[in-house]
Amino acid sequence: MSHILANEALRSVVLYHPKPTEGWRYAVYTQEGVTDGRLLGSTPSTSFEEARARMEQTLVELFGRPSTLRWKETSPGWWTGEALDGPA
Repeated sequence: MSHILANEALRSVVLYHPKPTEGWRYAVYTQEGVTDGRLLGSTPSTSFEEARARMEQTLVELFGRPSTLRWKETSPGWWTGEALDGPA
């Protein structure tokens, strides 16, 4: 698998559950821009803890390395993970 963001530095991730009938979505912010999408395998009943674990695996797939994030709920169903890692 190609790690499409391997040469970029992660700034933050927004993980959100927009509607009760949909699964989780995400936006990954780097110094170069934004990558967003639907969190595969999530359902309307997926908990934040499970969605966070899936997102952390997605980040490994995108960047080719794990990322350390500090998560904060910014509004109901919306979480922001600030990157604690240094630049790539």
